[in-house]
Amino acid sequence: MSEVLIILCLIATSTSLLGSLLVLKNQAMIADALSHSVLLGIVLGFFISHSLDSPLLVLGAAVFGVVTVLLIEKIQSKKLAQDAATGLVFSTLFALAVLLISMFARNVHLDMDMVLMGEVLFAPFYRMDLFGISLPVALVKALVVLLVNLAFLGIFYPQLKLMLFDGTQARLQGVPVRQLQLVTMVLVSLTTVVSFDVVGSIAVIVFMVAPSMTALIWAKNLRYLLGMTVFIALLNSLFGFTIANQLDLTMAGACAVVSLGVFILALVSQELSLNLWRKKKS
Repeated sequence: MSEVLIILCLIATSTSLLGSLLVLKNQAMIADALSHSVLLGIVLGFFISHSLDSPLLVLGAAVFGVVTVLLIEKIQSKKLAQDAATGLVFSTLFALAVLLISMFARNVHLDMDMVLMGEVLFAPFYRMDLFGISLPVALVKALVVLLVNLAFLGIFYPQLKLMLFDGTQARLQGVPVRQLQLVTMVLVSLTTVVSFDVVGSIAVIVFMVAPSMTALIWAKNLRYLLGMTVFIALLNSLFGFTIANQLDLTMAGACAVVSLGVFILALVSQELSLNLWRKKKS
């Protein structure tokens, strides 16, 4: 069970870090859009491989995750609101996937449940040898994704900070805003799809949004926000894991409920603090 907790914490950390950027840009529902649009990649992967166990299904999902964010960015650049662009793209791709299934794969169990509604409890059963050590494949995937995300944030932190809080100033200073936004969305897509395969869409969407929203209640700068986001994501993972084990519940559901509870507690504590400050000032 320790491997399960490690995998859960790695996924929570990598998704919540990128989720902080999405929340600050009011793009938090990109992860939810990806959970629908990548079904088209799964369908096309099946049509090519004719197998439900082929890695082409996950690869197709990853490719169409990237296609989704590129289309959203392209449509948004035409002065359409981001939420409208997101709704248009994911609903269209999802509908196309459903049509293809109904036309050519009606008798095949082909849907998001088989690839994207992962269960982290099963992750340790699929293993690989790395430098003579037997490790869960999911752990290796999650670690690689986390290292890539950390490298991106570490290298481009000053540019990201300026872009997030003052896009106009960033452009004037020569920051490649468009390219940074594109790379960010591609990383979000790849992180989301890989994480879906390990822990399922519910947990990914929760980890992408809830920790950063909770951290925003108290954070005073971006560095503090990222640090608090990771801490809260790990806290939610630990409590969700413990509750799920003790009560024999689904891990994703437990993490989602815990995340909401922690967010509500943060809101209440902030309100209480403000009331105390107002009373002392008066």
